[in-house]
Amino acid sequence: MGIKQRIDQTKRYYKRNGLAKTAVAVTEKVFTKENPEFKYTQTPGEELAHQQDVSAEKGPKISVLVPAYETKEKYFIELIDCMLRQTYSNWELVIADASKDHNLQNLIIRDERIRYIPLSANRGISNNTNEALKEATGDYIGLLDHDDVLTLDCLYYVAKAAARYNPAFIYSDEDKADEDLHHFFEANRKKKLNLDLLLTNNYICHFLVLRADVMKKLKLRPQYDGSQDYDLILRASDYAIENDEEVVHIPRILYHWRTYSGSTSINTDSKRYAYDNGKKAVEDFCKSKNWEVVVNETPHLGFYHLYYYPDIFANRPEVGAIAGPIYSLGRISGGAMQKDGTLFYKDLPIGYTGYLHRASLQQEIPVGDVRNMKVRAELQGLFDEVVGDPKKLSKQDAVQKSITFCRKMREMGYMVVYEPTLKKG
Repeated sequence: MGIKQRIDQTKRYYKRNGLAKTAVAVTEKVFTKENPEFKYTQTPGEELAHQQDVSAEKGPKISVLVPAYETKEKYFIELIDCMLRQTYSNWELVIADASKDHNLQNLIIRDERIRYIPLSANRGISNNTNEALKEATGDYIGLLDHDDVLTLDCLYYVAKAAARYNPAFIYSDEDKADEDLHHFFEANRKKKLNLDLLLTNNYICHFLVLRADVMKKLKLRPQYDGSQDYDLILRASDYAIENDEEVVHIPRILYHWRTYSGSTSINTDSKRYAYDNGKKAVEDFCKSKNWEVVVNETPHLGFYHLYYYPDIFANRPEVGAIAGPIYSLGRISGGAMQKDGTLFYKDLPIGYTGYLHRASLQQEIPVGDVRNMKVRAELQGLFDEVVGDPKKLSKQDAVQKSITFCRKMREMGYMVVYEPTLKKG
């Protein structure tokens, strides 16, 4: 991202959030190098050749849907090129073009796997994509924006995951790229499916591939245009959870999200309606679960915070406890932990939000710190038995008792949710 773009981004943030929050956000940006180790490296040619050899035997067919609208020729040619150079060959590309002149069809290289559908009118991204979906014949359905590209080994890894796990859906890591696809930045290293984190932001995003029966059952809904993929992912996640089906995260960057002045990838105000519809998608999902929730925007567009009434326990019987951060000398010293007690967001200063703002977001966690925890009434006896008085615990004892208590909770079928706004009592 260039200097001018960063300045414009800061101005927009200031306009929304005021001086104090902007000062903290700028300080965090200046003094924190996000992904300093990240440098995208394309898969070596020898490995790509090996993938082609291995992929010679037919696996699941993958349909990639592209809703096109007034697409720049350069972007479209690069999209077609990334598909034709895939190391996995059992795919089809279904392009639903709502452009006025339909000139894109003149740019398509003849290949029986590429199907072009000229639409008579532009009915929005959801309806246009659903038209492509009607023509899809694959076992799995992937969604590709008309200005983005896949890595050359993308479908190889998707097919591999599909064949092995038959999951309800698959998603990969991604990064952003400049308009010419020369520079890659802001790697999005994702977590496994975490519904509470997903309710705060669409961290799954690209590359999203759903099993065909799931996609054709759910479809995209036009009332959420701009955040239609977020709405789809929420519903697909609920489907997978309710039906005890696999969801596979591929921890590899397989998708390049192109950035330019009109793209939401770099200018979050360019399509403000998309974030409004994202909020609506979360609100409607909560209503579908009969949760009494107010969804509020955070200072960062596209990120939300859920307030449960009267509390989370009354709405969600699976939640056994919520845990918040512990601060020491102005930095995080306790709170969200891994199963072994390793601290997430260690030493992050107060007010900082961390990598992809995750330290400021609600999320399911393996272990929560008992020194700043609320438990549902039914578990208070277990808490007293295992923990005792948390105010009397040393830091080391607190970690061990947190591990033990949360393990016992999980064995009983409960989960722990991290609530970054919870104040230590």
